[in-house]
Amino acid sequence: MLDLNVAFLWHMHQPLYLDPMKDRFAMPWVRLHAVKAYTDMIACLDSRPGAKVTFNLVPSLLLQIQAYLQGKTDDFLELSRCPAAELSPSDKEFILTHFFSCHWPTMIEPYQRYSQLLGLRGRDFKPSSDSLVIKEFSTQDYLDLQVWFNLTWVGFSSRNHPLISFLLQKGRLFSEKEKGDLLDFHLELMKELIPHYSSKWADGQVEISTSPFYHPILPLLIDTNFGRRPRPGTKLPPRFAHPEDARAQLKRGRDFCREVLGQSPAGVWPSEGSVAPEVIPLIEEAGFSWAATDEAILYNSIEGNGAQTLFQPYRVEIGDSCTNMIFRHHELSDLIGFVYQKNDPQHAISDFISRLNGISRGLQGMNRPPFVVIILDGENPWEYYQDSGWSFLTGLYDTIIREPGLRLVTVGQYLEEYPPTSTLKRLDTGSWINKDFGIWIGGQEENRAWEALGHARNALDNARNQGAVTEEALKTARESIFAAEGSDWFWWYGDQFRSDYAYGFDYLFRTHLKKVYKSLNMAVPEELLVSIRIPKPATPTTNPMGFIHPKIDGRLSYYWEWAGAGLVTLGNQGNAMYSGAGLLSEVAYGFDLDRFYLRIDPRKRGFGDWDTDLGLKITVTSKVVITIELIPRQYPDPPGKKFRVLRNGEALTPQESRVECAVDEVAEVAIPFVLLETVPKDELTFCIETLQDKLVRERWPQEGYIMFHMPDKDFERRLWLV
Repeated sequence: MLDLNVAFLWHMHQPLYLDPMKDRFAMPWVRLHAVKAYTDMIACLDSRPGAKVTFNLVPSLLLQIQAYLQGKTDDFLELSRCPAAELSPSDKEFILTHFFSCHWPTMIEPYQRYSQLLGLRGRDFKPSSDSLVIKEFSTQDYLDLQVWFNLTWVGFSSRNHPLISFLLQKGRLFSEKEKGDLLDFHLELMKELIPHYSSKWADGQVEISTSPFYHPILPLLIDTNFGRRPRPGTKLPPRFAHPEDARAQLKRGRDFCREVLGQSPAGVWPSEGSVAPEVIPLIEEAGFSWAATDEAILYNSIEGNGAQTLFQPYRVEIGDSCTNMIFRHHELSDLIGFVYQKNDPQHAISDFISRLNGISRGLQGMNRPPFVVIILDGENPWEYYQDSGWSFLTGLYDTIIREPGLRLVTVGQYLEEYPPTSTLKRLDTGSWINKDFGIWIGGQEENRAWEALGHARNALDNARNQGAVTEEALKTARESIFAAEGSDWFWWYGDQFRSDYAYGFDYLFRTHLKKVYKSLNMAVPEELLVSIRIPKPATPTTNPMGFIHPKIDGRLSYYWEWAGAGLVTLGNQGNAMYSGAGLLSEVAYGFDLDRFYLRIDPRKRGFGDWDTDLGLKITVTSKVVITIELIPRQYPDPPGKKFRVLRNGEALTPQESRVECAVDEVAEVAIPFVLLETVPKDELTFCIETLQDKLVRERWPQEGYIMFHMPDKDFERRLWLV
């Protein structure tokens, strides 16, 4: 009887979260996944020498683990370390907004105190300056929340550690020292991580493969026009064609792994399983002997599909280049990634083993032991399993080891024992998602991102050709280009996937590109100063309920001055980029028949605490785009002297615009509808940004814009009828 050789390839990666402007990580996911899945996945092999598995470690992940150990930190870690009694109001908003960022059913609700804190905050929390929630949380509540957020991310392999078991048992009333010990423990786990993987690789129990350094989509780096191969009608950005970048990302990835882990990986998982014939020569040139992708690529590359097609490796020959290639079993991989988390672990294991045995029975006529490859994320699924995946993962390994006819192997082990005997003379172009590149290119936002990347890449080439900057500056700019080529930035553009941190990813992508220009001593282009994400309508806290006639003097002149106005209550809005965010508290807006009015309220400390170069930018869009820019700290001065008005980017004189503006306790603005070129019932939108050094600090609403219609004389009557 032929054994079915089972190979697990656990893919582990994170994009470069390092904010070049702040020199620390804007998001905590490298650290939090490190103390959870990255630690658990290798630790559960310690007592199972028969469990042979392959890990795909992306260099940008390894780089960031090293950076933490060299002293880099992240915004979440810094706010966790801050004594609870010293938290500022904006710190508290950030904590209340972000320190429940995990899968609630498995990482909050099983723990009484953490669940109680979630209930106290509310499940639909929207931060604001005068939020009663902030006041309801005591200093001890904030301290317990700081601990629980960092405690719940600790994985199953560390739950028996004396510190962790003590904190879990204590549950509440934590001390600052206990919190500090927990955060130090995070770094201790990270310190052990790379040596643990390296030693297992040296012992032969695991194999480590890698990916291009910053996880780019290789075919699109070679030529974005390849995006039309799987989807001929795709609308593409201006052509980006830099095979030299793809070559460098592959070679640097393999070299970095050798430097960090002590061996050169034989295998490569091209980011997102994305391949094209043109990738094969680059893989061979970089020194890899095998590569992996999805079964759909195989089926599109071969003539005639039999029962044995998927369960063997292939030698892919493209021109004079070749590599061995293995193909992911889509269904088995997705069962672990998306289905079994909802089921009892034993039932899930039984189902998986039954499927493996069924495959094995159908392949007994092969002339070689069959081979099945399961490839999926090594970090993300376990948040959704009830015990972080401990029961399922360890039970699955143990059952396969005991099961007659099944054999756990690393990819390289199987290829050494049973080299490919079948050859592919052609290779389809596509990825593991829908056999195409639609996640990363073709949408309006994705194409804008590619265009911005192309502009920065051209700027680098021009600077090099002109010899205008130093080699060190070119190196820094090139590194920022490579970081911006990563797939994750493009993943979060468009509407295919949603994340509370989508604007954070947009910010980081643009920040990497800004660094290119700064390194080359060039002005940052306007396209990088605004979000690439396309605004969508946002919901105001309160809609306008009547005409208003405020006096534009920067003060609340009388109690009913803004009665009937619409309100947008502001807060940190889920932005992970600035832990000190929250410069404004509320925006009121409304109108009469002639003018549109805005009142912008600062935090309780007022505009007096703002930096002297911190400005407000108001954008109102109708048939034209009206932009108003002002510096609050330059008031009080004669009204109308310290603000700019632009129509479609062209500056207007005060007489041309007839805009009124005043800043004192609040900022008040009046904009004539005639300037906006609107008639009653026309749609208008607005948003407000804070700017410093031409960079957007905050935006309200964070995503989208506030929409309203120019009123007619019957506006109030219709509301009364309703």
